[in-house]
Amino acid sequence: MDSMETTPVFVFTGFMESGKTTMIKRWLTQDFFREQDRTVLIVCEDGFTEFEEDKLDPNTTLVTVEKKDDFTSRLLDEIEKKYSPTAIIIEHNCMARLDQTLDIAWPENWDLVEISAMIDAQTFESQMKNMRPIMMEQFSYASVVVFNRCDENTNRLLYRSAVKAVNPQASVMFMDKNGQMIDSADLLPFDINADVIEIEDVDYGLWFVDVFENCTRYENKTVKFKGRVERPKGYPANSFLAGRDAMTCCADDVAYLKLLCVCQNAVSLKKNDWVTVTANIKLHQPEGDDAPSPVFYVTEISKARKPETELVYFS
Repeated sequence: MDSMETTPVFVFTGFMESGKTTMIKRWLTQDFFREQDRTVLIVCEDGFTEFEEDKLDPNTTLVTVEKKDDFTSRLLDEIEKKYSPTAIIIEHNCMARLDQTLDIAWPENWDLVEISAMIDAQTFESQMKNMRPIMMEQFSYASVVVFNRCDENTNRLLYRSAVKAVNPQASVMFMDKNGQMIDSADLLPFDINADVIEIEDVDYGLWFVDVFENCTRYENKTVKFKGRVERPKGYPANSFLAGRDAMTCCADDVAYLKLLCVCQNAVSLKKNDWVTVTANIKLHQPEGDDAPSPVFYVTEISKARKPETELVYFS
């Protein structure tokens, strides 16, 4: 293999028993990996479900890392020199900090393609309460977040919102106890087909998540909502941000859920003003972005009283 040819790297993170190993086994059956000349699977922890080397495809090599401190740039260089892999899968050690792992100097031709965070839906809320920093790090870096072992009691909208408030770009998926994907569509507490979609204060968080995750169904629609103004330095006089501070899954996690609003003319607003906005939604995809985002073209705006409860909750 040409030493400068790009080698794709896929990272799976999550706590013990979150389903990482099971998901990786499923991935290895896909045509992409079956067609690779040399896939190297780097396993950084021992879980309940283990890889059996003799059952892996002949083109897949298993490398076990016994201790988290053994995952070093030297080890990765040795793997590159010894195996010349054409694809890499890393089962990350859940007790190692993901940001430190990503800061390690990888071989020059290794290219991080995707980080998948596996989460056990049955224990998600308790883990967020007891190990919040570690939990949030896992899905704040992820491009894909998968909730495993969902059932009829799983609050999918709440969990999706908790992820989106921290990492709006992440794709969120749900799987049942049999490993089957679940349709993530949920009933929304407002009429998406109304001439003017009116968003109540208590529904802002749910709507915010939906308008970014399913933005195409909002294109060219009109919406009315209340928000707190932010005016970043350098913004055009006819533009501002309107949004709400949102409480995610646990206390102390607050994020400003902002929307870009554009008026026909300059508008006199100050930071922290509360306004009611009626706007038409258009989709724009800036160069370099993977997906379009909604922009709110204001047709009406008026000063408003701040809500009785300023924080938004996703429940």
